[in-house]
Amino acid sequence: MLNWGIIGAGRISRKFAAGLRESQECRLAAVASRDPMRAEAIAAELGAPVAHSSYAALLADPQVQAVYIALPNSMHAEWAIHAATAGKHVLCEKPLAATAADAEAMFTAARSNQVWLMEAFMYRFHPRTIALQELIRSGAVGAIQFIRAGFSFSLDRPGDVRWNPDLAGGALYDAGCYPLNLARALIGETPQRAWATARWSQSGVDETLAATVEYPNGAIAQITCSFRASFQQQVQIVGNDGVIEIDQCFTMHPDQPTHIRLWRGNHFAQLERIEIAPTNHYRLEAEGFAQLIQAGHGTSGLPEMPLIETLDNLATIEALLKSARTNQTVML
Repeated sequence: MLNWGIIGAGRISRKFAAGLRESQECRLAAVASRDPMRAEAIAAELGAPVAHSSYAALLADPQVQAVYIALPNSMHAEWAIHAATAGKHVLCEKPLAATAADAEAMFTAARSNQVWLMEAFMYRFHPRTIALQELIRSGAVGAIQFIRAGFSFSLDRPGDVRWNPDLAGGALYDAGCYPLNLARALIGETPQRAWATARWSQSGVDETLAATVEYPNGAIAQITCSFRASFQQQVQIVGNDGVIEIDQCFTMHPDQPTHIRLWRGNHFAQLERIEIAPTNHYRLEAEGFAQLIQAGHGTSGLPEMPLIETLDNLATIEALLKSARTNQTVML
């Protein structure tokens, strides 16, 4: 049984805690907030037996073996490094850090202290995502030519941390990182060249961004994200011998089945509709991380979320933001 501590009290922490409650391999041991009354309230809500009034106190708790970090993006590196130094394994919300350099420092701290650090892209553990990757590997649509993927929603809370540039806010860091992550996983190569255009909020973060990312094998990914558009999560993978489409690819409901639409062949192909049974991907993520810990440092990470992809994606995010601000193509 792996004992978890949660740092950060946002909506996604509640979803992760719900996943832990379903698990026979993991349990929530403690939560932390810098406000003692808030810590007690969060512990009561999430069912944690212990509430700590500081993040440092949670990291000093001998009952906590792994930490789930769901703080604002700009705080990920600091507290992941503190956690690793305290000997805790770290599952850190996406994006892992604000920069690839910060991520490298986080991985260095984890290696130095013989603990695991992984970026928390929960959708990567869902059976539909795994089935999608297997379809691509098996050649169901041939060689990928291009991917269109987008994630948008209306963020209408002016004080939300995602509007704050000092906290590494913006649509690309928060929403666009998902389709970017999926494209990298399916194409299977480090991006080569990136270009983007954006609309900027009054606070200075990107509120809408559209990007083109090119890969050495010739595949192209077109990524869109926005805090101003209607909710949508749509993915289309076009190969030279077929097409795959998926709706709500990243935030699936754990109590509802999901689907993959597949057309095999390159001319008037017949639609195949693949249904995937409901499951809680937050539970699968936590249990996958627990298995990684048990495997020890002789491995190179989980196949569901390879470590190299985290560094590639952060470098691509930085390149896209630079491109959007300079109106120039950026080589990676």
